[in-house]
Amino acid sequence: MGGIDGRHSGAEQRADNDLVLSFLRVRRAIGVLGFFLPTALVLYSLTLGSGLLPTISDYYYSPMREVLVGSLCAIAVFLWSYEGYDPCPGEWLSDRMAARTAALGALAVAWAPTRPDLPLGCRLAEPPPLICTASQDAFGETVAYALHWLGAAAFFGALAAFCLVLFVRGTARTQEKAASNRIYRLCGWTIIGCMAAIAILKIGRFEAALIGLSPVFWLETLATFAFATSWLVKGDSLRPVVRAVALTDPPTPDATVPAAPPPGSGGDPLSDD
Repeated sequence: MGGIDGRHSGAEQRADNDLVLSFLRVRRAIGVLGFFLPTALVLYSLTLGSGLLPTISDYYYSPMREVLVGSLCAIAVFLWSYEGYDPCPGEWLSDRMAARTAALGALAVAWAPTRPDLPLGCRLAEPPPLICTASQDAFGETVAYALHWLGAAAFFGALAAFCLVLFVRGTARTQEKAASNRIYRLCGWTIIGCMAAIAILKIGRFEAALIGLSPVFWLETLATFAFATSWLVKGDSLRPVVRAVALTDPPTPDATVPAAPPPGSGGDPLSDD
């Protein structure tokens, strides 16, 4: 797709885009998967498991391994397929760049699992234990662990960039667009705040003292729900929420209420991107 210039608004580009429905479906799929994964892990822990594990990543060494890896791989596929729009002149960050960075991060989290409680001896045992992954066998558990956390940082960092930079591009010409931008920014800062809190817990070695509360798991869940919310808003699935937020703002001279799109048209007046 061509870049956005000053002669055409984002809404006009979206109206002319034959792939608008595909974009919406991809955005919605990413959002739904973001809500599904932590919810499935919590339900398992409360019913069939023995309680919450310290982190989402620790479920790799549980019967929910396939759900964790499968969900992350599905998110990665949808993110990799997301094209979005080219950056404006002078902008270096594009939708495609951020989406593919997040996709590679999700794959790193899935394929280079966190360090197990007990060393597996993946590079020492002959043959390696069946639970070892290719990354653990090739690089060792310590390197795989480092790749896992680098991938997690790239994943959440790129998704925060979507919320704080990419999703809020363009002029907020309607109250609902302004409201959606507020939601994006709230989601983005929530992701960054959760990442910072996790870093403090790990660097300060506070996690062990709070292990019974699973603080990292809940922070990861909150960050995941935040990015899922932003993608569902972008996918036009949470319009009632956006409209409720818009009602909290006083009318502004430049803001108008968008006309409802014709049924089945796929119009997305909220996005305006």
